[in-house]
Amino acid sequence: MAATEASEKEAQRETNGATLAILMRAALALPVLALPVRAQAAEVGEIGFALLGYKERGLMKISEPLMWGKAQIGDNWTVSASALVDIVTGASPELVSNQSGSPMRTVTGASISDRRTAGDLKVTRRFGPLTLGASRAVSNEEDYRSRAFGLDATYELEGKLTTFAAGYGKSNDRVGSADNPDLDERRDTKEYLLGITQVISSTALVQSSLQWSRGKGYYNDPYKRTLTFYPDAELPTLYDDTRPSERDTLAWLTRFRHHDPGRGTLQADYRYYHDDWGISAHTLEVAYQWDFSEAWSVRPALRYYTQSAADFYGQVVPRPPPETLSSDQRLAAFGGLSPSVRLTWRLDTITVEGTAGYYYNAANLRPGGGTEGFVPLRAYYGLVTIVKSF
Repeated sequence: MAATEASEKEAQRETNGATLAILMRAALALPVLALPVRAQAAEVGEIGFALLGYKERGLMKISEPLMWGKAQIGDNWTVSASALVDIVTGASPELVSNQSGSPMRTVTGASISDRRTAGDLKVTRRFGPLTLGASRAVSNEEDYRSRAFGLDATYELEGKLTTFAAGYGKSNDRVGSADNPDLDERRDTKEYLLGITQVISSTALVQSSLQWSRGKGYYNDPYKRTLTFYPDAELPTLYDDTRPSERDTLAWLTRFRHHDPGRGTLQADYRYYHDDWGISAHTLEVAYQWDFSEAWSVRPALRYYTQSAADFYGQVVPRPPPETLSSDQRLAAFGGLSPSVRLTWRLDTITVEGTAGYYYNAANLRPGGGTEGFVPLRAYYGLVTIVKSF
């Protein structure tokens, strides 16, 4: 499931939770990997700042400033850290009605305003061809709290043409609700990763990784309900969003890069995702980075996404009501297109990047058609990044 396909605040949580690769997110500082007592000056590293803006047509608006830094200490130690703030405003779809037999998404009249703060710290230690990493991450908002840690390792074969990677991560989350102060539920997720990077030639490489996770706990969205009007009933049936209490996921990601000296780099990514909720998804992205000079480059890209619906997805509450049911559109069957373009400028030790992109999700973008009544999602985003190396 892609967070970029999401249209709600909950999708932002999932993006920073179990669906991200653990090598990019989690963290833990183990005693065996503690920094040496004798402090040393940083010799190699970078600091960076990024600002992300995301706007859905008629719905959510997100602003996210992010800062990070990375430093090499001595010959073998590396420390990296980041911090961000998510500022979310807008309106949220809450329920689906079935008046006159036509499913319809209804937007709540109340606006959403929330702020999430998050940070992580990672320490790595190199032992010749073996590199070990440990990290710790935290995330807090009004109705959601996450604590995560992770371990990872990479091993380079002689010649450094082949690199193996492995990782483990665990997150412990607490789910609440601004509408229900008594709600305090737990969700725990364990993640595992295996990967390989192979240099094919002096200008090409391929990278492939397999990630799977097992989660248990509270997956319901406390802000979503399904409302159904029956012709033979005076009062409608209202059903709270109810999902299974477990989720097993599998994701396979493969990347290919081919550099044409003096011209640019071809980039192709494919990701397959499947979970025991019944969702199968495919993501294909193709991009080409043109290098106009040592200072300037541009990278247009196009991504296509498609997924099947969850087994318990439905727009109408049946009689009798089932044990699990959700009308959350992120669990429906649909497809999506996302074009983007990135411009990069480099000057000595400073790199500046600007990215602009567009999302369009619709039922007719899925081969064979998607869920009837799916409301198209249109969103725009921009990202500006400044990096200083030293």
